[in-house]
Amino acid sequence: MPLLQQYDFFKETSLIAYLDLTNMFHWQDTLKWDFSVYSVTRQLFGILSVKEIRIYYGLNTRELLKSENFHQCLRKTGAIVISKPVTQGLFDQNAHSKLDELIAYLQEQGVVIEEPKCNFDVEMALDILDAMEKVSGILLFSGDSDMKEPLERLKLKGKHNYVFGVRGLVAKELWPVCSRYIDFGRWYNGPKKRKTRS
Repeated sequence: MPLLQQYDFFKETSLIAYLDLTNMFHWQDTLKWDFSVYSVTRQLFGILSVKEIRIYYGLNTRELLKSENFHQCLRKTGAIVISKPVTQGLFDQNAHSKLDELIAYLQEQGVVIEEPKCNFDVEMALDILDAMEKVSGILLFSGDSDMKEPLERLKLKGKHNYVFGVRGLVAKELWPVCSRYIDFGRWYNGPKKRKTRS
């Protein structure tokens, strides 16, 4: 059986993929390699039952042109991009650089650090619930515990939900409500750019 067809979702009749891109970019630290979001969308559109890909990603108003160009490139893949302005913190770029170094060091020591971000949990949950009657299942690229309730609703309605993630970054609340967990690192077949140590 071809590698990609070993996944249950190839039996589905109608799927929508929901990608929390900020969440996914954090996976790269665990994977120790960078993925191409363009390859992810190509791979998803290669699944005949995928009718729609929805990418949730913030708009950086401090680097507006760069951010808008990235969103436009995402749209050119055929994906629907859901966006809103990123909330800015109180620190300048130099302070962020130093904080990033400190956070990386603390994470290596096993200390969990929360960071501010552009959060799309509510939008994603509402979109999942709004589309529930027109799909046989969803592909969720997020390990966020806030997705538990919409996944429970899907399950109660007899819909399947496939949660994509990486080890250690999928909330324990999602395990009992997902139809199947799919290791993103094994599923992804696009280019993998190894991360270099800084």
